[in-house]
Amino acid sequence: MAVLAIALAGCQTAAEAPNTASGKPEVTIRATTAAIKARLLSLAMDKRFNVTKDTEYLLQIEKPSENFGAALLLGSKYDGIPAERIVFTFAPIGDSTRVVAAGMFVTNPGSAFERITPVNGGEGATRTQQTLDELKVSMETPPPAPTAPIASARKQGKPAT
Repeated sequence: MAVLAIALAGCQTAAEAPNTASGKPEVTIRATTAAIKARLLSLAMDKRFNVTKDTEYLLQIEKPSENFGAALLLGSKYDGIPAERIVFTFAPIGDSTRVVAAGMFVTNPGSAFERITPVNGGEGATRTQQTLDELKVSMETPPPAPTAPIASARKQGKPAT
């Protein structure tokens, strides 16, 4: 019983859902959906996520969970390790794109028996919101202006005859 209490405590959300229109991590970035997806794909690969679905308005990434509490509570006989899945939804708005992220644990991922447990609050949602905020800043900050080449200080000599 003590193990179950510890596992439940590990899965509790320590923070509320983000204070956004969707109640999920989200951001609006002055960039195209394609540019944002490319950056998100790179970040996902750095965190060992795999792309499991990619459409015009959606990018779904997932990896096996390393959360012991999630495995204990959400694992099944079919698959003892649930997946951590993040679904990014893209809504182009003029020259910007609204990006909304939905986090979840998935029991029996990739099977006809998938069971979704949404996680839109707590540490995971906070990390996702921070990542989206950092992505926005990095994509909207103009690159530094190129510096002018330094003029050569030496004098041109007369050609030898």
